[in-house]
Amino acid sequence: MEKYQNELLKDTLELLSFDGEEGKPLPGAPFGEGNRQCLDWFLSKAESFGFQTKNLDGYCGVADIGEGEAFGILGHLDTVPVGDGWTHNPYGEISGDVIYGRGVVDDRGPMLACLYAVKSLLDEGLIPKKRIRFIVGCNEETGWRCIKHFNTVEKMPDTGFSPDADFPVINCEKGIATITFEKNYSGNVEISGGTRPNVVPNVCTARIPDTADNLTIIEKSGLEYEIKDGRIVVTAHGKAAHAATPALGDNAIVKLLKALSDIDVDLKKIYGAFETSDGKGAGLDLRDDVSGALTVNLGIISSHEKLKFTINIRYPVTVKKSTLIDILDKCLYDFTIAESEFQEPLYVDKDDVLVKTLLSTYNDVMGTNLDAISIGGGTYARALKHGVAFGPEFPGVESTIHMPDERTPISTYMNVFKIYREAIRRLCF
Repeated sequence: MEKYQNELLKDTLELLSFDGEEGKPLPGAPFGEGNRQCLDWFLSKAESFGFQTKNLDGYCGVADIGEGEAFGILGHLDTVPVGDGWTHNPYGEISGDVIYGRGVVDDRGPMLACLYAVKSLLDEGLIPKKRIRFIVGCNEETGWRCIKHFNTVEKMPDTGFSPDADFPVINCEKGIATITFEKNYSGNVEISGGTRPNVVPNVCTARIPDTADNLTIIEKSGLEYEIKDGRIVVTAHGKAAHAATPALGDNAIVKLLKALSDIDVDLKKIYGAFETSDGKGAGLDLRDDVSGALTVNLGIISSHEKLKFTINIRYPVTVKKSTLIDILDKCLYDFTIAESEFQEPLYVDKDDVLVKTLLSTYNDVMGTNLDAISIGGGTYARALKHGVAFGPEFPGVESTIHMPDERTPISTYMNVFKIYREAIRRLCF
């Protein structure tokens, strides 16, 4: 496998060089020029490996090789915004034995590792027993419009995996609810924080009247502030993380709302509901034995014209959408729901052959004896009738997806390659 390392690393840096944040729609590039260029690059690389490819109007791409029943490998090339706080090049850098870059873990690196895994098997002269179908999307982070478009023009494989979560194998993904609340607002606080519902916000800023009482409250909070144009400008800093694991972050909106709760009654209500990521304040502390506990991320807030905030909930597989709405309506009775989007949970039995094959592959390659797990993240595996998420993050290793300095050690990346190679060999060759 070592003979592929230099080539894989070189191509990974090229793949990371494209801007993956959703950009201005252009003809043939519905999610911006950067995502279109990245898609073109990936499909061109697949063609050079012998795949037949299709660019589906810039929404997503397909790369096929082999004949027979289709086996899907679904991932994405778009990324969350780069954001602030990087100490290495967010568009690809190798420093020491570590690769840095937005998308190196989520999800460009894993998709390229899977592509190289197939190439290495073909180079050995092995012939696929199935049609291996790569489906690469460009809108996973902000709406899945790529998958929706795919389903209008192509047939989705029944079975497959998505290399966009954790090892050893994910047989259960919690449901995902993204809900925006709003109300008319006559308060004196101008607040703004967060960029995406699925990212724990790392900064939040508010402007409040410069009064003696307000100044005392802000000084006691210990937050950063300055007096500007007759207003107190106060800023809270936190730590970004994926909304699926909010406890790994430090929510800047929540930190600022804590201070502002003594100034504004509406902000106090929001703070009380979402002070903790278990949703207990809102009455959302729900769990089940299959998938674990509910989590919630207060991802975006603003008070321009209306007081508006967006939460991202990862809910257990046995919880109904109507239950969530009923609980939130009672807690936030004076707010209205402006927008809502739900993704149904995913569950595949641990005794299913796909789960057992992927699990045994991981354990055999890594010399472990682990079991399938549940996550709060949502992957393209949900787009399959019979699919699961498989890697690339390892148990017990710090996750840096959606954070500054997203990274992976080269040795870890090569283990990812080896695991995917063996899994694809067992399932498709």
